[in-house]
Amino acid sequence: MANGITRFFKAIWYSLTGRAHEQADKLMENPEAVRGAYEDIIRDKQGNIQRYKQAIGQLIALCEQKNLSVKKLTDEVEDLEKKKAGAIAKAKSTATELQQAGTPEEEIKQHPEYTRCVAAYNDFHSTLDEKNARIDELEADIERAQEDIESHKLQITTLHRDLEKIKTEQSEAVADLITAREQEEVADMLSGISMDGTSAELTRMREIREKAKGRSKVAQELAGTDSKAEEEEFLTAAQEASSSQEFDSLIFGAQQTDAPVETDTATTEEKKTDSELPI
Repeated sequence: MANGITRFFKAIWYSLTGRAHEQADKLMENPEAVRGAYEDIIRDKQGNIQRYKQAIGQLIALCEQKNLSVKKLTDEVEDLEKKKAGAIAKAKSTATELQQAGTPEEEIKQHPEYTRCVAAYNDFHSTLDEKNARIDELEADIERAQEDIESHKLQITTLHRDLEKIKTEQSEAVADLITAREQEEVADMLSGISMDGTSAELTRMREIREKAKGRSKVAQELAGTDSKAEEEEFLTAAQEASSSQEFDSLIFGAQQTDAPVETDTATTEEKKTDSELPI
């Protein structure tokens, strides 16, 4: 039961989110919406590049600090080398004086001044070893950091190149959407599905024209204009028919008058011939 209710509410949620995604995708077909989305992406990329540059700057600053530490340690090593040499020189001087005084070697080694020089020498020597090891460690860190910095610089260059590509892609995407929308509107106009209302306006004007013609015809019929026009048409036809008959009589009537005369002449000649025959 609980699982069924859960699936039911999940189905409702998925339906709502699906519709929301569809509406969002439809809105994103607007060129200005696409331009704004690309602007957000470009701002994020620029922010990432700036943070990346800051991180590289901190890494460079750390390298500079380590370089300063190496320089300082190097100076300290040089100073310790001098002190170590001074301890050796002091020990030799003390030993020489004691030997000249006839002090045995074992007593010289136990002499406070000699032991002090030996202790100082050993301290300088151990300190030198530590500082040299630290210098080696810092130099290795600096070398690795320099390699990382160069790699990051190349990465920054790549990010800048990608950012320029995105800017170009933004212009192309907006232009493609505008072109697609214009082509769709032209196709709709050509197929009779005009989006700008010109077809509907043209249809309305044609209907107004037909209505005006219909009202004019009805008005003419009610005013007797059509009957007068018919009478004039009939009179014109009668006049044309009368003129045609008169013309025909002038042409064909003369031929009909001549024809009987010829017949009478032929009859007279026939009678005359018959009279000349012997009885």
